[in-house]
Amino acid sequence: MEKFPIIKIVIAFCLGITLQEIFNFNFIVILSTIIFISILHITFIIFSNNKNQTWNVFIILFLSICLGIFSLYTQNLTIATYPFETPKITNAEIVGVIDDIELIKKKKLTFELSLSEINNQKISNQIFFCNFWKDTLTNVEKIYNNIKIGNKIKFIGTIVQAKNQRNPGEFNYEEYLNNIGISGVISCYEYDDFKIVDERKFVLNNLIFEVRKLIDNRIKELYSEKYSYFLKGILLADRSDIDTGTKTAFTNTGVIHVLAVSGLHVGFIAVIIFLLSGRINIKYKYYTSIVGIIIFLILTGSLPSVFRASIMAILFFISKLSGRSTNGFNSIAIAAFIILVLNPSELFNPGFLLSFSAVLSILIIFPIFSEKLKTFSINKIVKNILLFFSVSMAAQIGTLPFTIYYFNKISIISLFANMIVIPMIGIIVAVAVLSILVSIISISFASIFAVANTFLISLIFYFIKVLSNLDFSFINIFNFSIYDGAVFYISLVLIIYSTKTINGFKLILTLTIIVFSTFLLFKIDNKSLLPENELTIFTIDVGQGDSFLVKFPNNKIALIDAGNSTEFFDCGEFIIYPLLQRLEIEKIDYAFISHLDSDHFGGSIFLIQNNLIENLFKPKKEESIKDKIFEKFLDSNNVQYFFYSDTTFKIGETSVTFFNDTTKLNSMNFSSNDNSGIVKIDYGKNSFLFVGDAELEMEKFLVENYSDKLKSDVLKIGHHGSKHSSNDEFLEIVNPKIGIISAGIMNKFKHPTKEVLNKLSERKIQILRTDKVGAIILSSNGKEIKNIDWRNF
Repeated sequence: MEKFPIIKIVIAFCLGITLQEIFNFNFIVILSTIIFISILHITFIIFSNNKNQTWNVFIILFLSICLGIFSLYTQNLTIATYPFETPKITNAEIVGVIDDIELIKKKKLTFELSLSEINNQKISNQIFFCNFWKDTLTNVEKIYNNIKIGNKIKFIGTIVQAKNQRNPGEFNYEEYLNNIGISGVISCYEYDDFKIVDERKFVLNNLIFEVRKLIDNRIKELYSEKYSYFLKGILLADRSDIDTGTKTAFTNTGVIHVLAVSGLHVGFIAVIIFLLSGRINIKYKYYTSIVGIIIFLILTGSLPSVFRASIMAILFFISKLSGRSTNGFNSIAIAAFIILVLNPSELFNPGFLLSFSAVLSILIIFPIFSEKLKTFSINKIVKNILLFFSVSMAAQIGTLPFTIYYFNKISIISLFANMIVIPMIGIIVAVAVLSILVSIISISFASIFAVANTFLISLIFYFIKVLSNLDFSFINIFNFSIYDGAVFYISLVLIIYSTKTINGFKLILTLTIIVFSTFLLFKIDNKSLLPENELTIFTIDVGQGDSFLVKFPNNKIALIDAGNSTEFFDCGEFIIYPLLQRLEIEKIDYAFISHLDSDHFGGSIFLIQNNLIENLFKPKKEESIKDKIFEKFLDSNNVQYFFYSDTTFKIGETSVTFFNDTTKLNSMNFSSNDNSGIVKIDYGKNSFLFVGDAELEMEKFLVENYSDKLKSDVLKIGHHGSKHSSNDEFLEIVNPKIGIISAGIMNKFKHPTKEVLNKLSERKIQILRTDKVGAIILSSNGKEIKNIDWRNF
């Protein structure tokens, strides 16, 4: 314990938190263990005269582990839960106190609300996120400018349970909110009933918010919308308004870290304050820097990455003031310990892990690079560039497992990109701070700095856009597990040890063996949700809509419908495309659009625009303007399209059959729903029938014309379980064992209806609903159908 004692204690503390996360020990076990070890320790001291230092070290470390276990146990007692029986309560009369307010966003105002009443019923200890969505008027801005932290307010809103993980790989928003003490979400769209019931406010919290709001408003005044959102992200740690395309480009080039306020930005702020302090006494420059860092920490919301960097920077300045040397390992250990004592679950936060792994790897790996560079006789400028390059490389090596795990990609050009972006971000931050400070005196003068800064930001955006569009800019990697991360770090330790103890040919041979073994070990736990040589039907949860991914035994891919697309959310971009990437599907060979209702075809627009669909089938509706526009869109994107007609074709050993000839059905004046493409897939003894939004008229037509071919093991229930579908005769002839219903949670159409559910239950048809279980995966080997539990896969 003599050298770096705090590091060993923190490691033990982290181990305790991890053990509690895995095994979830109960209070009796934890307390009994602590008491037993304490008694054992006291007994040992009495009889050994406290001379055994090894025993003392063991006790301290073991108690640190117990402390870690206990800290996470106590925090888990405070995890929030959704308090209501129904996942959605509309037109609720809500009364509560504002705990915190976020900076206003492009489309909404968000704040935390501590509820006190719901529909005149008292409620306590429940905090909700409130989203006041912007209207065409200026009501939201008026509310934003009038409310204060601490105000008691009253309004009409919709209470919803936050979205959990609905499809494989999706972010579990409910779990995230619950872990930070938020029970659910409230949405409000109309503000006529909004009232401030009590105007008392929390002075200090409100002061911090008002300063943040003032800086935000000044940024918006000086910079255009796109660039103001960027600066709000890197100065105020609010990047929610930065568009998805920009975030993706930064991720692809490996510089996404500059958008998250972290140690890099704290370093910039510390340097800026230090330089702006002028020629005052060096001690006062240190004091000023410490105060400036604390203010920056408060203004950015005390994020873990900022907190860690701030603690380390403050420790550095304190060491300078006291005349003592500081150790990076001790500093980062102290920072980690403080953060984890305050919030032990931060150990599993991506920001915490990325931040600390980056600093640790710089402390461990960079000196190795630096020592190697000293052996070369090269130009000083070149050597400094290589040293800077080495710092970036060291950080990226250390964070690689977390980067892959959370972002599912490796940026090939990140080292080069960081060489350019990091210095420029430093300049941009400095000029931005300067423009804000100067604006206090003169907006016109500050605008000069803002114009110059806008040029620099536009250069950064252009540079990153060009790099991200290169074919080799990044590699997607999915199915990277915690096990793979452990293998990586063990291999990294072996490589570092080898470079220090072995030289020459033996080193090359050893490194080759380690790298080769690592790649082999990565493959051990690889699993696929889409079994090889089987027909898999993947019902994607797209809310109130339909979308089914089909993998045929010969690995061809089909997509039946693609969910909705609105100005707020595109199922194609945010659900289907990420799922395709996770499943390592590069192309959709066949897209079957049942009909052109938005909740069935809307998501296909994004997929088509991104060249992901090879061939497309759709109904023919000659008089429909929507159809003509869609077909023109398909032509402009070079997508081959065909119309549903009576036909059967083979995809490997699987048969695909269409049961309605939409080129002839127009004469029957079917509605858009009844004009849905009807698709049946047969593989061996198993069959699946997809009927889109077909209603009673189409079901009657199918019974009259295809009664001998309709029998199927699995039926996609028509029109999301509407009362206008699933008539008795149709169900009798199809005679499915399983009925799939794709519908949104408590949707406004009240799908599926009790009438349809009762019909299915009476026939002992197993009902699988996306609104209840999320995504549904059924796989057939041609003999039997199995339901894959993807949540426990």
